[in-house]
Amino acid sequence: MRMRHASRTRLVTIAEINLTSLIDVIFFVLVLFLLVAPIVEYGINVNLPAAAPKKIAEAESLTVNVRGGEGGARVYLGNERVTLDELAERLRALAAREPDAALILRADKELDYESVIRVIDRITEAGITRMGMATVAQGER
Repeated sequence: MRMRHASRTRLVTIAEINLTSLIDVIFFVLVLFLLVAPIVEYGINVNLPAAAPKKIAEAESLTVNVRGGEGGARVYLGNERVTLDELAERLRALAAREPDAALILRADKELDYESVIRVIDRITEAGITRMGMATVAQGER
């Protein structure tokens, strides 16, 4: 009988929780939230009223037009014809009032390069630093 008793083994209980599958689930949920969070739009749904579309007011930009003519290039500030000296004087006054003023230069494509460069020189000498040149997209002609 003693032998029988000695052959019995005692079962040991495991007091630890297997965390491997739990960690896998947590990482999956974390990745799911990281991928879905940027897609989800947060906010309150509001039914907005309808209105006629209007252009948002932008900062006024000044336009200088240079056209070719029989006597050379004609310069227009807005819709008023001016000489190069008058252009420089008015733009200098504008730059003093509004240092961040923007200007759009529109020049005929048939003008010679020198005429356009003279106008650009007067604009930069007047202190206008923000200038763009108007063009037409190739398919619009």
